[in-house]
Amino acid sequence: MMNSAVLPPALRPGGTIGLVAPSRWPKPEWVAATVETLEKQGYRVVVHAQTSLRDGQLAGDDAARAGAIMAMFLDPAIDAILCARGGMGALRLLDRLDYEAIRRNPKPFVGFSDITTLLQAITKQSGLVTYHGPMAVSFARSENDPCTVADLLAVLGGEAGGLRYPDVDVARGGAAEGVLVGGNMALLQNLIGTPYDWSGEGALLFLEDVDEPLYKIDRTLTHFRLAGKFKGARAVMIGEMVAITDGETGANREGEKPYGKTLQQIVTEHVPPDVPLCFNFPCGHGRYATTLPVGGRARLTLDDDGAALRLFV
Repeated sequence: MMNSAVLPPALRPGGTIGLVAPSRWPKPEWVAATVETLEKQGYRVVVHAQTSLRDGQLAGDDAARAGAIMAMFLDPAIDAILCARGGMGALRLLDRLDYEAIRRNPKPFVGFSDITTLLQAITKQSGLVTYHGPMAVSFARSENDPCTVADLLAVLGGEAGGLRYPDVDVARGGAAEGVLVGGNMALLQNLIGTPYDWSGEGALLFLEDVDEPLYKIDRTLTHFRLAGKFKGARAVMIGEMVAITDGETGANREGEKPYGKTLQQIVTEHVPPDVPLCFNFPCGHGRYATTLPVGGRARLTLDDDGAALRLFV
């Protein structure tokens, strides 16, 4: 990470939000729902033409998707950038971005899931604080918790000094201060050994995933532990782990016993015992996706009342 964090200007009421699709292409109704939701909140939304491109599952080829991101950063009329969808493809863009130009034109950049790679790369290479938060696909879900939009606009607007999450399951209580680092576990694993690698040293580390069997989660966390990613971590927050399966079916596997360990058992085996730990933190693919400033400092308190996060950005 750069020596000094660059905090983007706050998104003011009535500001302009640009929508891009760095990964898979979004359905038109998702884009429409996003525009409608944000316009009702008083913001202007500019949808980049690239979001309607198709290249197999991707929203255009690599050059088009990277170009759309850079165009939004370089356009002075755009105050914040929201990603449309994750899935796959963002990793292909990391060596196509101009990180120095991004540093000179700071603005909030928001997404999660596959966008984890872009958040980490931008924060590490430019020093810009990025935001792990909802995307267009999130706005389109009728079951979304209204806190998702409220948190997004409050955090981007610099008005969310303190956030409380009463439904978090606290496994190990405590208070810790550090830099927020994290995102989707599979994508964070993909970054290990690249120029966009990350560290858990001094971090409030948050991890989430979706549609993964327990054995793969165990393998990923074992890799993190062996790679020293938990060394020096101040706290670990496990997000809503959506559609996680125990065991699997397939060739030569049908009828085998379940994996034999719960998610909680797997995590506690790998996270050092003196590190505060919680589960069901509202980040990622669940109905409530809070917004977390990646690279920003915060103080986390885990106690009988759940989790409280004080942002210092």
